[in-house]
Amino acid sequence: MAYYSLFPEIDSTIYSHPNRDTLNTGGDEILEIVKEKHTDQKYYPSRVLIKFKNEEIKETISSVIGSSTFNNNTTKVNLNLFQTEPKNLTTILNLDVFAVSQSWHEGKGRYSNIPTSSNGCSWLFRDDSISKTIWPTGSVTGLTFGSGSYVIGKMPSASAHKFTIGNVSYIPVLSSSLFTSTDTEVFVEISSSVQLLNINLSNAIAASSSAVVSASMLETGWPTVGGLVISASQKGTIGNIVVTTSSIAGNDQAVFSKHSTMTNFSLQGGTDDSSPTFYPGSTGSIDTDLLTAGGGTWWTGSNYTSTQQFLNADTLDTNFEVTSIMQRWSSSLFASQTHNQGNLPSGIENHGFLIKQPDSIEHNTSSSFGEMQYFSVDTHTIYPPKLTFRWDDSTHEYTSQAKNSGELNVSLYRNKKEYNQNDIALFRVNVRDKYPVRTFVTSSNFLDAGYFTANSFYSIRDAYSEEEVIPFDDNFTKMSADSEGMFFKIYMKGLQPERYYRLLFKHINTDGTTIYDNDYIFKVIR
Repeated sequence: MAYYSLFPEIDSTIYSHPNRDTLNTGGDEILEIVKEKHTDQKYYPSRVLIKFKNEEIKETISSVIGSSTFNNNTTKVNLNLFQTEPKNLTTILNLDVFAVSQSWHEGKGRYSNIPTSSNGCSWLFRDDSISKTIWPTGSVTGLTFGSGSYVIGKMPSASAHKFTIGNVSYIPVLSSSLFTSTDTEVFVEISSSVQLLNINLSNAIAASSSAVVSASMLETGWPTVGGLVISASQKGTIGNIVVTTSSIAGNDQAVFSKHSTMTNFSLQGGTDDSSPTFYPGSTGSIDTDLLTAGGGTWWTGSNYTSTQQFLNADTLDTNFEVTSIMQRWSSSLFASQTHNQGNLPSGIENHGFLIKQPDSIEHNTSSSFGEMQYFSVDTHTIYPPKLTFRWDDSTHEYTSQAKNSGELNVSLYRNKKEYNQNDIALFRVNVRDKYPVRTFVTSSNFLDAGYFTANSFYSIRDAYSEEEVIPFDDNFTKMSADSEGMFFKIYMKGLQPERYYRLLFKHINTDGTTIYDNDYIFKVIR
């Protein structure tokens, strides 16, 4: 049986908090899933992005494991992150992981940088605050524009619809004095006519948005209803702003629409509101008006996601089973299968993983669940994230000679004590009866190979910290047997270099389970 681990190429935390929605943290030693409180008294969630190299994944599948073994439906792949300093956690926690559907840049910013660094991915942008390639925020984003024209098509009945520019939603209400506007929700009085609503709306947008609004309700070419001409290139620091319109609580009243007869309508390189920005089968962002739009795009469906639940007193180390995601990446890497082959792609490009709280937790802006913190690829500890491949490479054809009972002496040989981090080490285990039956033979019984049963396993611990690096795994750490006795392989590349490790053995027979821990030590060097 075998374990083989890869370490990330890049990772970063992205924050929806309004003060940090363009913050890049690609250089931080810590990744965190947290909800931060803003001055508006809302709690804003963060998410984690993490990616492993295509070349290393491909080499692992083709050369280390073998493509046939990887595709035999027994190989498993897990995403492991290691906790550090969790705070104020609730008793039940859930995390979801998804396959990211678009590329992103890590950057080298840090949470504590002053001034804030925006040289890589953030909640709003896939790249940085200069290029400003936004994460799409819906299957149809409305309009990403330099300037555009909109029509108020009819008088709304109470709070039926909303008009969103960037991160601010404008909601018509019968009396704005009955509501309290915030940084992300502005209530606009409907008044007595479409024209007056248009004036109220344009004034509100001009006062609170990064867009410049011209309320030209009787401009040539317009019908006798209110119209808005919006420009996102003359004010604020965000050059591209997404405009969307949607109903409130299922109300489908068509209040706002793009003006179809306007002749001077200009997209300035943007995307028309009839064009989907997501690949078929993918989604992204956050589907509530209460929070900042953005936060990545990812593939949907059971083959592109994994979930892990943490109960009270559980370790918060993640162990997401991501085999199905890896199979889709493999189809892209080896067979060039992509998202273009149908709505449910058999192959997707590797853009990494996105880790987040479930939607129901993220959308609850009135409370926090605490802080979940993990070591990043930039950590100075021995606990960076890793992608672990597990498969069966064991053979045991000597079960008839296995020690089914009695006390045993167990020793490790062929241990070189030091191994290069690129070595594949073959360890052998000598097994013999502690109290052998007296026999009269012409050779020493010490020369005879002894065998554990097929239910024998190895485990690896960090010799200093006692961290269980590879656990006793009944499916994937079985020892093999040949004519020389018991043996197993260890891929040193999956272990942190310049550390000492200790081997343990577990043997199950008719007498029960015995753990052999006799200080079998080795070191991995660079």
